[in-house]
Amino acid sequence: MELFSNLIIPAIILFIVGYGKIRGVDVFDSFVRGSIDGLKAAWDILPYIIGIFLAIGIFKSGKGIEILEWLFSPIARMFSIPKELIGLITIKPISGSGALGVYSELAKRVGVDSMVERMGATMVGASETIFYTMAVYYGRLKIKNTRHTLPCALLCHIAGVITSVFICYLVFS
Repeated sequence: MELFSNLIIPAIILFIVGYGKIRGVDVFDSFVRGSIDGLKAAWDILPYIIGIFLAIGIFKSGKGIEILEWLFSPIARMFSIPKELIGLITIKPISGSGALGVYSELAKRVGVDSMVERMGATMVGASETIFYTMAVYYGRLKIKNTRHTLPCALLCHIAGVITSVFICYLVFS
């Protein structure tokens, strides 16, 4: 299996180059043009990414998570969501790396293989970084009006959170 793992990427690259040559495509020139387009795209979205990371830093250092835990505790209780998960629930739509940091702290605090930790792990895997993704894609395409994207994405995030909690209660109880 290790030999297969080591050979699969070179085999894919060789296939792409060979297929391009058969079709009469200048593979290297296409690669260079694609690289230039990729660098332009990265340059275009850089201000949006910096803005998101700056907002995350301010939010985390300004006790934003604690305030949200206090604010959303009554709602979480209605859905049998442990209070310890509120920080993770609120950070995940903003930042994937921030959510992993919050999850890591959560696992240390409540213990590995606890119900809360399992719910947190399920939520991290079952949701998307909405604001980061929107900043990258909409920033690149210069779209200012997000229209229904954000409400629908947040609704899906809430559905993923509730489903994660339900499934963990169902499977691990």
